[in-house]
Amino acid sequence: MQTVKVSSKGQIVIPKALRDSRRITAGSEFVISAVGEELRLTPAPAFAKTLVKDAAGVLHRAGRKRLGEDETKRAIAKLIGARDKATQSR
Repeated sequence: MQTVKVSSKGQIVIPKALRDSRRITAGSEFVISAVGEELRLTPAPAFAKTLVKDAAGVLHRAGRKRLGEDETKRAIAKLIGARDKATQSR
């Protein structure tokens, strides 16, 4: 365990060994939280959380025919078959 000091600007320096081992670089973002008597730094998620309602309809294309369940299963099976055939050695 290492001790660090808080600067007059409220900054701390994460020791190099810890930065290297955790791949922390300049510009890395963290979420800080208080848990009991501790302050915890957790890497910020790379992507903001997305709700289903935010993504609904992103695949919609005007004029595109909607497939039924059976047609969808056949289309998926066809894609899987083509990919499987492409990976088989001769």
